[in-house]
Amino acid sequence: MRAKEFITERTTKPLRKSAQASTPGLRKNTHLDNNNNPYLAYRFGVALAGSPTQTMDQKGPLGSNFITTDYTDVEAEIRQGAERIMGVSSEEVSTKGSTEMATVNSVSPVAKSKKNKYGI
Repeated sequence: MRAKEFITERTTKPLRKSAQASTPGLRKNTHLDNNNNPYLAYRFGVALAGSPTQTMDQKGPLGSNFITTDYTDVEAEIRQGAERIMGVSSEEVSTKGSTEMATVNSVSPVAKSKKNKYGI
């Protein structure tokens, strides 16, 4: 008796013949699991937009890592407490506080109101 005769389990079911006939060029990317890591599938879509002439980092600057932002010292304390409870740590990516670039929003896009004939 051959193994394939008594092993009946399959990881995926085959695509119906009607679906195969109506969807030419269908491909399955087994390395891009949209359930467990949808970010990689998203990045693949971004790579499709610039391909084949452009290149990009596969995971981007933050990847699919969970990120948080501490706006206040109290929020930082809460995050640190949760990290201790979960036994994890985080890495600082940007410094505390924010600064705006000098060239951003330096002039209002809204026109100044004009006075009417009464000076108001």
